[in-house]
Amino acid sequence: MQDSYFDSNDFKDILGKYEAQLAGGDSIYLDSEQLTDIAEYYHWMGRTADALDTADYALSMFEGATAPLVLKARIALLTENDPAKAKRLAEQIYDKTDLDYYYIKAEILVATCHSQEADMYLETCLDLVDDNDYPDFVLDSAILFIDYEYTELASKWLSKSDETDLADYREVQGRIFYYNGEYEKSEKIFNGLIDDNPYSTYYWNMLASTQLAMSHLSDALTSSEYALAISPDDEDALLYKGQALMRLKNYDTAVEFLDHHARVRPTNIDGLLNSAFCHIHLDNYEEGMRRLKEAERRAEKHCPERLSEIYQEEAFTYSHYGEPALALECLDKMESRNDCDPNECMVLRGHIYCENGQQEEAQKCYQKAVVDSMFSPGVMLRVAVSLYDNEFVQVAYNILSSMDSNDLDSQPQSYSYLAICAHDLGDKEKFLEHLKNATSKSPIAARAVLSSLFPEDMEPEGYYDYAINNMQDK
Repeated sequence: MQDSYFDSNDFKDILGKYEAQLAGGDSIYLDSEQLTDIAEYYHWMGRTADALDTADYALSMFEGATAPLVLKARIALLTENDPAKAKRLAEQIYDKTDLDYYYIKAEILVATCHSQEADMYLETCLDLVDDNDYPDFVLDSAILFIDYEYTELASKWLSKSDETDLADYREVQGRIFYYNGEYEKSEKIFNGLIDDNPYSTYYWNMLASTQLAMSHLSDALTSSEYALAISPDDEDALLYKGQALMRLKNYDTAVEFLDHHARVRPTNIDGLLNSAFCHIHLDNYEEGMRRLKEAERRAEKHCPERLSEIYQEEAFTYSHYGEPALALECLDKMESRNDCDPNECMVLRGHIYCENGQQEEAQKCYQKAVVDSMFSPGVMLRVAVSLYDNEFVQVAYNILSSMDSNDLDSQPQSYSYLAICAHDLGDKEKFLEHLKNATSKSPIAARAVLSSLFPEDMEPEGYYDYAINNMQDK
């Protein structure tokens, strides 16, 4: 919730005085915590060099201070991808009994995929923590693990706390439910937190995110609007409102909020990717591609781990607009990064050939992906979805029907595609059979795939009864 502090008048006053000093104005006294807040703000804005300069300025006055060294260590860890440097910086912290020293040491372990070692390290630290600090320590440890989506470890540390009425405790609990897919429980918790603090943009945004996950789009739209009423430039609220509008197919309005998000958060690509999607659905090819290319430039600088995702979206866009050669070039770049499943890439290659009328080449790609993956249910589902999207409904249905119940259960969204294929093929008996499985095994996927067949506001639990009572044989 640091960004809400950045919106406060207190922080803006400190920032203004600091920047006036840099411009040659009167010098002011700021402690290491205040300077680190400014450095964190610069880092949040994507101004990493300014963030490091400010942290170094703090350290020039407060050698060994915890806050600026923790920030520099986190930048080394998460931005520079240099855990060894992060460790060196952490060891420069003078007070090695500071809880933040323990946390950064643990975070380095968590971020480098050593979560169990981090857990054991924090258990060791627990013996060193003063009794008065125990409640904060166990709760902050739970927050560390949930920040990296380690829900079991977060639950373990949360269980050490008996301060169940604290907002931080309930927030961690709500996030655990969220990451475990227990969205209704998460929604209930964040609604309760909002009752206690209706001016928290963070709570409104977590509620909106949970509602988006459940495809409760009108509710998500309302929640994001409350957050924007509190903070009109809140990046998460802008993104969630844009996404809700996009999924409601209100593309023209959605792009306003998604582009606003891209301006407010220059290091983030989510607004750009969603805005590109909207423009492509509005048949604004040039505007959509312009945003994808801007997302690519940002990712190269700020989040290279997402480049493959962007290359995939570019490939789909080029293919959709009849430029398969450019689409395949994007796949070549995607495969060269070695961070994508080669069989999934082969399915994408097949999709491009199929969409552009090169059925023989498409078939070879699909077959290679299935065989090389040892008939992986996930790969077979992706092939079937690609064929369905390209209007080879019978072939898609045949592939899905060849999967046994264990394979289908491992990919529960398969039932939704079986149902839509059966519907399109006019087989009402099979449609109802697969619909029942779809809505019980993966209602979120059922809504995504099948909602066009049902009244707009109907929940997936009602699809089967509606189909029985209202759908006639073709």
